[in-house]
Amino acid sequence: MGKEGNLAEQTGRNTEKSEEAQEQVEKAAEEETKRLNANVPESLHQAVRMEAARRGVEMKQVMVEALTEYLPNYSSE
Repeated sequence: MGKEGNLAEQTGRNTEKSEEAQEQVEKAAEEETKRLNANVPESLHQAVRMEAARRGVEMKQVMVEALTEYLPNYSSE
């Protein structure tokens, strides 16, 4: 039962994070944009490109969503 409880709690946290991330992505879509250039491994670039194609969105949207979900976990604020 301990594992089930932990799984349920983790699922709830993931859902909350996803909802918060979605809200942040929607807010970001309304903001002015700045260019961000980064050299990434070809395999990562291909993975982002494939995910964007799979979902029918621009690579920019995949990257904004990924950064929006990642940064709060590693921010000192």
